[in-house]
Amino acid sequence: MKRRYLPLLLLAAACQTEARRLLVVDLSLADPIMLDNTAEPWKEAGYHVEYRRFYPHLTRADLRHYRTVLILGGREPQAPSDALTIGDLAILNEWIRGRDGVVVLGYTSDAPAPRGQNADGTSDRWVMNQWLASQGVGITIGSELIAASASPLPHSAVDNAGFAPFPAGHNHALQVRDGSQVLARAPSSPLVAATRVEDGLVVVASRNLLGAAGEDAGTRDFLVELARWTRRPAEWAHVHSASRTIPLRLAAGPQTVAVHPPALKPPPGTAPVLLPRPRAGVGPDDSVAVSAWIARQGMRVLWSHFTPQALDSLLAFVDIAALNALATVIPIGALADTLGTRNVWRVTADRMQVTSIRWFPSVSMFSVVSRGEPLERATRVVDRRRRQQIQDEGAADEINRHGELIPVACGLDSLFWRETLRPALRSLTRLGGARPEVITGVGVDLDSAMTFYRGSGFCDADFRVGLAGLGLDSAALSDALALPPAVRYDTLLERGWLARYFSALEAGVAERAVALRTELRRLHPDLRFAFHASEPPADWFSLGLLRGLSARESPVLLWLREPRVSDLMRIYREREIYGLAAVRIEADRATFAPAEAARLRSRVFSEGAGFCLDGTVTDSLGRVIRRFVR
Repeated sequence: MKRRYLPLLLLAAACQTEARRLLVVDLSLADPIMLDNTAEPWKEAGYHVEYRRFYPHLTRADLRHYRTVLILGGREPQAPSDALTIGDLAILNEWIRGRDGVVVLGYTSDAPAPRGQNADGTSDRWVMNQWLASQGVGITIGSELIAASASPLPHSAVDNAGFAPFPAGHNHALQVRDGSQVLARAPSSPLVAATRVEDGLVVVASRNLLGAAGEDAGTRDFLVELARWTRRPAEWAHVHSASRTIPLRLAAGPQTVAVHPPALKPPPGTAPVLLPRPRAGVGPDDSVAVSAWIARQGMRVLWSHFTPQALDSLLAFVDIAALNALATVIPIGALADTLGTRNVWRVTADRMQVTSIRWFPSVSMFSVVSRGEPLERATRVVDRRRRQQIQDEGAADEINRHGELIPVACGLDSLFWRETLRPALRSLTRLGGARPEVITGVGVDLDSAMTFYRGSGFCDADFRVGLAGLGLDSAALSDALALPPAVRYDTLLERGWLARYFSALEAGVAERAVALRTELRRLHPDLRFAFHASEPPADWFSLGLLRGLSARESPVLLWLREPRVSDLMRIYREREIYGLAAVRIEADRATFAPAEAARLRSRVFSEGAGFCLDGTVTDSLGRVIRRFVR
């Protein structure tokens, strides 16, 4: 009797495993560091979440292995990333028809781009809308950008999440056919909606909202309830069903949709990873040395731009707010070795000498890597012949995944390191002149530069280093080196080489950064390196830079907006990146409510090693910060 029921039990177990599996497909190829907040609500709801980073397309094998797929849109055409293909849309059709599959579309919706440009992800939003229309879903991603709190609707499918508004980040207004499709809305329009399609389900939300679980408890509660609801098909009857299908029309879009037939299975070398990643404990071997001034008070940093006229007011604010460090971004041209700049830096060093403030002269990485010429031309007076020679010998431009040149230097070009990055950091290190002790470290602003390197890495110098890390035989290596830039990304993708390729690029940057760190610390033995960024550095160039410039005895200092910096530091240490993180606080507040101040103080001094104040500062804000740090 037991043997008779054994096959049925095994079959039921297999079905249950499939029902619990969720595949994350991120068309921007984001590092797993960036997706933990997105995955955690789904894991808490009982899903087994897997992420296949280096093959962001659907295959026929995925239909058998997963019940739910979470599609996170790319950044095309505003920024290079992968994009939805016709093959992906064909698999999505099968995902929701004839089975109780769940498709969650997380479109890209960022803050408005400068100078009137569109926000990232226009192409994938358009393709998603075309697919939704073809399936009769009755949901359209609108063009209106909304930055407002969202509220779960009473009597909606996910009303167990409560009714209190919660932070929702940046979203586009959704247009729906029936009110029952709305799961959460802003005051003016729906933000999250769902539709039944035969036995399947389609959910539409922004990837910004789907990744906001770490921002607020209310947001997390809603996302967990949403994830649980997708596992209960019996409750889907509350939402409106799809109408009849219409032909899929993909002509006249922002860019051409690739005709890429779905593969039977992912290529070797693209095995998925679990999300969120297991939190391994940090043992004694992972400990880092902490400077005495950080151990006593934690980092209390003001991040600002340098002008000689504003220095006294910045120092006065630091004193009012009881801060202990000042980081000033210096224009790249001000590093020129001229009589005028020498006088400026001598006066600045004398002024810093009479304070107890730790000074971090800083530079924007984008201003360094975006110059089309070596730093020598910007910081020295040279004759016309030498100027032309420098221009002709400048570092090559980086190349993105499409084979297009982008306005930053090739990340592994030796001329860029020797003639641009090295002189820039050497100049920062020596700004103290006869008073080197006034400089605690040098700072680097990674914003903007990270955006360009995230979707690139295919210039000739990069390509040679990346291919060398694949372990190819001479014939295969020769064939690969002959590939034109326009097909390099696609070739690496289809052969399953992308993971090892980007690891080799990161290692190449780290190797060069180690040599640079050794040289700079010969000039200033106690020099520290600090990095400022809006989001955790996760591209190959930034990670390699952090890895090479950090060590257990001299960890890098990270000033980030990420709220859970302790988890981030644990992940970084697993990658041999040693650092201390301070939580960024935007200076747009006049005060803090007592309860909010208590929570923020706990996050700043328990999660991280202090805080970094960023933005316009006033004396009244300084007094608020002084009370906050007591």
